[in-house]
Amino acid sequence: MASADNRWTVRRVDEAAPDDQVRKAGRRLAIPTPWSDVGTTGSLLFGRCQGSGKVPYQVAIDVEGPRYKCTCPSRKFPCKHGVALLYLWAEGRVDETGVATFAAEWAGRHSEQEPRHVEPRPTAVRTEEQEQAAGRRAAEREARVDAGLADLSLFLHDLIGRGLAADSHHRPRRFHEQAARMVDAQAPGVANRLRDLAEITDATPDWPSRLTEGLGRLHLLVRAWQNRASLPLELVATVRAHIGFTTRAEEVLASPGVTDRWIVVGLRDTDEDRVSVRRVWLRGEGGRPALVMFFAAGGAPLTSNLYPGTAVDATLHFYPGRPALRAVVGERADQAAAVGKWSPESLTVDEARTQWRNALAADPWLAQWPVLVRGELLKAPGTGFGLRDQNGDSLAVIGEKAWPAVAVAGGAPCILAGELNADGLRVSAAVVGERLVAL
Repeated sequence: MASADNRWTVRRVDEAAPDDQVRKAGRRLAIPTPWSDVGTTGSLLFGRCQGSGKVPYQVAIDVEGPRYKCTCPSRKFPCKHGVALLYLWAEGRVDETGVATFAAEWAGRHSEQEPRHVEPRPTAVRTEEQEQAAGRRAAEREARVDAGLADLSLFLHDLIGRGLAADSHHRPRRFHEQAARMVDAQAPGVANRLRDLAEITDATPDWPSRLTEGLGRLHLLVRAWQNRASLPLELVATVRAHIGFTTRAEEVLASPGVTDRWIVVGLRDTDEDRVSVRRVWLRGEGGRPALVMFFAAGGAPLTSNLYPGTAVDATLHFYPGRPALRAVVGERADQAAAVGKWSPESLTVDEARTQWRNALAADPWLAQWPVLVRGELLKAPGTGFGLRDQNGDSLAVIGEKAWPAVAVAGGAPCILAGELNADGLRVSAAVVGERLVAL
């Protein structure tokens, strides 16, 4: 429902804008002057915005999707008019009214055209010749990866043998050269790890420890690939994923799913090798965590229909590997809705660290693990923050959302949702009382 109960925050509107240009233009249009017939009813948000022509643009938004419609010529979704209308609504300047005719017609056509359930797409049937060709391509790629990682192993041996401090000003360049070779060897995951290592210079705090850890994980990945024939199948799937082999979503959807009510507890966007990546963290009411990822290349905007603070009844299908964390959304019972009261089970600091250690034991190359930790947020010495639980154990709170978490908690104990790694807890949401607050 497009009501005050699940009204978007201004931050969420910022994230919905396809780029900064649209966001800034929408911000400028978020004033009453150009708007008429503005209102909201049910999940619909609508209004007319006067542009440079005689006829105002008609704007309609289904905020549950979200889905956007505007009669302006822009090919961006949402356009600046849609973003402006969302800003007005987020700021409480849109009232409940009867639905406008143009918005009702659009919503009616939309509901007739789209089913309520998302069915897995059938996998295309390939001929015997196509299967043989696919097998040859797979074998050729594995051969390229074999040769590339064999060369990388020699590079790592030489680097360690000469010492990390030797010729250190050339170290970043050498890592980038190796990354380029891994791209040629069709091992993009390894290339990304080498680029990350190139960012560790002599000016990086604690650089010997960070570099040694990164090199150790990289060496372990190379050895795991070279000895994959003797590893458990789940671990082989994990190794392949970290090297850069992909599994088609259609294949994942064909596997058994996990049906639950999934709470969206976090969202984080990053740019990785010219590809924008959106990580959305979910937690089932049964307690199982999940990670759904969205990608956009070539400067295209990231889009998703999962936002923190909402919940969806759906079946999730998990990618092969251990621990089974990444998933794709299959059949959904309905659109996402705002979370009402929620009292999830939470962990102590020691229990959260134990989960992180167990996850690393299953996947030594894992970057983070989702947790819900209960405690009190405190200002740490310097500019940092910490979370202290009832047992007196503490955990560093990192990331740009630490201050908002402090403001939301108000000095009282709460449950923090976030990504835990060796540096601390990167928070994404807080459960205060029984209310989930996206940060």
